[in-house]
Amino acid sequence: MLFNSKELWAERQKLADSIGGLVAEGKVDEARIAEGQVKQLDITLEQVLADEAALRDSARIAEPAARATFGEQILGPRDAFDGIEFGFKAEAADPSVVHVPGPTEVELELPGKPADLLSNFAATLPSVPSSGSVSFKQRSRQIGGPDTWGGVADGKSAKKAKVIYTWKDAVANKEAIAGYVPVSKDTLKDYADLLSIIEGDLLIDLGEKENAKILNGSNSAGIVGVLNTPGIIEFDPAEFDLVAAVGGLYYEAIRCMRTEVMKTARRVPTHVALHPDIKTAIDLYKTSTGLYQVLGDGVIWGMVVVEDFECDGILVYAPACAKKRPVHNITVELGYVNEQFIENELSILAEKTTALQVVYPDAFCYASKAKLDAAAGKTS
Repeated sequence: MLFNSKELWAERQKLADSIGGLVAEGKVDEARIAEGQVKQLDITLEQVLADEAALRDSARIAEPAARATFGEQILGPRDAFDGIEFGFKAEAADPSVVHVPGPTEVELELPGKPADLLSNFAATLPSVPSSGSVSFKQRSRQIGGPDTWGGVADGKSAKKAKVIYTWKDAVANKEAIAGYVPVSKDTLKDYADLLSIIEGDLLIDLGEKENAKILNGSNSAGIVGVLNTPGIIEFDPAEFDLVAAVGGLYYEAIRCMRTEVMKTARRVPTHVALHPDIKTAIDLYKTSTGLYQVLGDGVIWGMVVVEDFECDGILVYAPACAKKRPVHNITVELGYVNEQFIENELSILAEKTTALQVVYPDAFCYASKAKLDAAAGKTS
């Protein structure tokens, strides 16, 4: 069932008014559920208002031109009529089947690709420009730690504790991400068309591809994504006593993964990236009393939720422990490809070159959806 903005607003007001009454009656859990529903309605209402505004803007229709009647088709225009003579003949459409088409309107604006639906993983990482591929020291594991000295016993001095801090050489290789769009030469004169192609399509596609590379890249001569970086924590749910229900297992796994990062990397993770299917399962997970465990406020266990279709699982992390290293700004060029010179076409090419530098791999803890689901199946 579709609701318009007035109906949604009325529903929101009814829910908002009920919160105070529920709190007064001591029904705190029900009040929190209602509060979460109000937030969800606000999101829906914003979209509906935008859709209604767009519909109103697109409703401008030109007045239809007057069409000749059957008699006017036979006799011609009144101001040009000089009478008819014997032998006169004319044809016109059968008035019983005359079809008068509705008014038409020509839209010259190109529908662009919608902006990013969700904030992605790459958008949460800091970005520091570089002049090319980056050689750096990557933090590795620590061996030993300070301890008390055992002193001298029986004339023999005890050894003091040895501490070894380790780093390893790493390279953040640059990689070019590019794509081109063939267009007619006439399009090069149309500002609106070019703006739609460059900003509404190519730029969005480049950003999505960059995010996929930064998360899942496996090019040994280019970008090696975070999930393929040696040293990140591979979370195994089988080692923990988690609940059987899938939604609950996801929810508890995130908390355990947060602790693993703190213990291993001595960092407090601030973000959790997960696939929208996992976020949905968490949102719909209910306690034994039938109440939702999470009310969809965008924060789980104190960490900002980043829904990303490229993340096939759960990634708990501290963004400052890795950074994007763009080599240069995005470039846009025009040129010919193959037979375009004689086909009145050109190509618009957009390109960006970037690298990924993961300084603290153990500040990233990943669990695949397959492993999490398998663990839920074994315990159920």
